[in-house]
Amino acid sequence: METAVETAQRRSIQRIRQSAGRQASHAHQEALKYDPQHFVCRTGIGEMDKVCLCGAHKFVGETPSMCCSAQQVCLDFFPPLPNYLADLYYSDTPDSRHFLASLRKYNCAFQMTSFGCNEVHLPGWNPSFRVQGQVFHRIGSLLPQPDQPPQFLQVYYIDNHCEETNTRMNITTGLKEHIVTNLCKMLHQCNQSVQLLKTAKELLERDDLHACQVVINEERRPPGDHARRFNVPISDEIGILMPNELTHNRDIVLQYRDGQLQHVSELHRSYDALQYPLLFPHGTDGYHINLRRRNGKKVTQMAYYAFHIMVRDTNHLLRARRLFQQFLVDAYCKIETERLMFIRREQKKLRADSYLGLRDSLLPSDADPRNAGQHVILPSTFTGGPRYMHERQMDAMTYMYVHMANPTFSSP
Repeated sequence: METAVETAQRRSIQRIRQSAGRQASHAHQEALKYDPQHFVCRTGIGEMDKVCLCGAHKFVGETPSMCCSAQQVCLDFFPPLPNYLADLYYSDTPDSRHFLASLRKYNCAFQMTSFGCNEVHLPGWNPSFRVQGQVFHRIGSLLPQPDQPPQFLQVYYIDNHCEETNTRMNITTGLKEHIVTNLCKMLHQCNQSVQLLKTAKELLERDDLHACQVVINEERRPPGDHARRFNVPISDEIGILMPNELTHNRDIVLQYRDGQLQHVSELHRSYDALQYPLLFPHGTDGYHINLRRRNGKKVTQMAYYAFHIMVRDTNHLLRARRLFQQFLVDAYCKIETERLMFIRREQKKLRADSYLGLRDSLLPSDADPRNAGQHVILPSTFTGGPRYMHERQMDAMTYMYVHMANPTFSSP
């Protein structure tokens, strides 16, 4: 029975009412109040203009523990890049843009260990690097089997430079030949791990000691010497052992020629240098358990990587794009592995038996006979663990209960 004018008026009033309702329901969402004219003053976090004594650039609100733990973690910076590699990282040439866009491929062509993981590929364009499960590095023998092509470390022992370049070009697609050739020459000249391994191989060939083993020592510093004296690789870091001679459990033991692969320990100082030669072209030592803080305590892996990935004027890692993302994921997996191994070893010190009375209520799945075996109790201090999540849930429920009972209550 409405006229056309009355219908238009009713619909106009209804649109206004619905719009007011939507605004009232979303009034608490600050994002819907975005004003480009006042964005910085309302929601900005400021400039990264705070410089720590360690040289890290930070925002004003970031704590001293973000970089060097208030000068407790004092580590040596990575040495400057070779001139050719520095040009690829920092210049704005066609070769540099191509190199940075394909840096993971170039690193794959020069890496000395294999990178094992279950990489998660999402559909569509995705600039991130994601894995599922554990990450591990493996290394083979110095020379391949007669009927096998050289791979990883074995490619460095090809005497003909043209053949070495062609072999690396066949490892992956989309590489430029002249860049691969120049990187080959650079790594042979400046990477001390490559130089020492090639020297060890020549000794084996000269003395016909093919049954011996080449060992990359995990403990490189002789007892009683200063910790900083042997940071740079020296000639006795790689040794030749007779068959069946004992080695440490974290040493990298290389056979002269066999088809076996061995696992590289996450705590070995060459773990990063062998996997990322284009991030550490000099073969610089990575994390190892002998690093110390100023107060004498050990430097954790998290503190080590937090120190080296901070924004600094000479930090080339931040320019490595997707290779830097892979490096971060690898480092995160190392940190989690170290934490889990510590919890597994120190169950008694963590008083894991005290959790047994709560296990039925917190983790009913433990009663499943399919999960029978040696139980490793994750304490509530392990971020992401079931007891950590349960504790956060209880804290949230307690806060909401107190807030509902006393609306004027505010969290500390």
